[in-house]
Amino acid sequence: MKKTLIIFLLLTVISMTAQFPTDVPYTSIATPPATLPALNASIEDNSVPDAITITRITDYVTAWNWYPHHEYAKIQPWNADATLYKFYSTAIYDAVTHQLLYEIQNAGSIYPTYWSNTNADILYGFMENGDIKTYTVSSQQVNTVGHIYLDEATQTNYDLVKMGPGEGNIDKNDHFVAFVGQHGVDMDIIIYNLQTNTVLYRQTFAGAWGNNASVPEYVDWVSVSQSGDFVGIMWNHNTTSSANPFNGHYGVEIYNTSDMQFLRRIADYGNHGDFGYAQNGDEVLVQFWGPTGTVNMYYLDRMERVVLHTTNDFAGEGHISCRNLNRPGWAYISQDEPARSGQILAIKLDNSGLVEHYGHHFSTSSTYKKSPMPVPSPNGDKIMFKSDFGDATTVVVYTFEATKSNASNIEKNTESNFLIYPNPVENTLEINGNDKIKNITITNYLGQIVQKTIPLNAQNIQINVQNLASGTYIINIQSAMKTTRKVFVKR
Repeated sequence: MKKTLIIFLLLTVISMTAQFPTDVPYTSIATPPATLPALNASIEDNSVPDAITITRITDYVTAWNWYPHHEYAKIQPWNADATLYKFYSTAIYDAVTHQLLYEIQNAGSIYPTYWSNTNADILYGFMENGDIKTYTVSSQQVNTVGHIYLDEATQTNYDLVKMGPGEGNIDKNDHFVAFVGQHGVDMDIIIYNLQTNTVLYRQTFAGAWGNNASVPEYVDWVSVSQSGDFVGIMWNHNTTSSANPFNGHYGVEIYNTSDMQFLRRIADYGNHGDFGYAQNGDEVLVQFWGPTGTVNMYYLDRMERVVLHTTNDFAGEGHISCRNLNRPGWAYISQDEPARSGQILAIKLDNSGLVEHYGHHFSTSSTYKKSPMPVPSPNGDKIMFKSDFGDATTVVVYTFEATKSNASNIEKNTESNFLIYPNPVENTLEINGNDKIKNITITNYLGQIVQKTIPLNAQNIQINVQNLASGTYIINIQSAMKTTRKVFVKR
């Protein structure tokens, strides 16, 4: 009862501060005609029940030889308070203006990176050699905080250490993370405590790595659940099955985090999916079920499956993300193939059959790189996705952000002409605009006011921020006509 009440209160708070499309039964809607918007320009997808604004936020970067984009549907690009986002371990962007703040120096030394779920200023780097690192965004400092050894007494290393690989996540409280460690053909699952930077538990699955060079042969991915109470192993359905198990293993298995005690096999077949919370507050796995066109929800603490949707539109390729940690009870899903509606949806995790239509991705999905791979922000009110916008003949793929149209005044207010610089800043922040400023409020990522200034109707002012601690802040600039919200980083 207590857990359910907490989930309900959290859902209530989020609904008061963000707007979402209307909950409706699923409708198959063909992709409408659309023209690729210019950089930082938007189009409206009016074919769905609520109009969706789709904003293009990237272009080709010559210096990088790359069209920047996020990594994957299950790797969160936004930080904990959604004021910043990253592309791989390459660069940090302002999540409001979509402007590049700075490139990550020596990015290869911390790749792959994952945002902390509790500290908006911290990235974790989980290295294949076993190093555990942190990257502080405001100071651009890298620290090695731990190391995973095969044998700590002799400091013998694993052949490889990987998170997931690729599809694992840190629990929502930054307590635990699961790794796979290779030693020859054997594989260890390693549960690591990020609070103490120590190995909590490890268990060997003899022969499970097999003969693959870079990823396990018999395991697709391993991850802790969002609470951190459970560990899930998704056995590779290409190499294992109920008819051909690997040492008795197949499908999706659930274990205790503390001691890797086997609890249950919740699904006989493991496909693309993610861990989240149902509307009732219980933890679940949401996944596609092969070619049958269904999306299923499996409870982690018992043997119970809920069929969320059955439609031919879900029989093709698609991705699922539950990275909306602050909005439990929903899973965000793509129908990659345009012929199968080509939509991005939020599916309600109960037996209501309701969805939220977040518009079309307009991608041909002609290659895996062009798959939309939508991922929601922590609050679930924004979705980042990739698209070639109908151009199947080239390697072009842009990054877009989808939101409910006119979702809030704060989004509309970001169109003002105020400039803040330098960003990042050490001592003095300059604010220039074409409207007289009435007052300025600076808040931290928790929403706490840390500094307030009342200028005398000036258009251009300077604010001394040298007493602020290093970190990410939101500055609210109030003029006679509007309030403008911008993000800056204090070194």
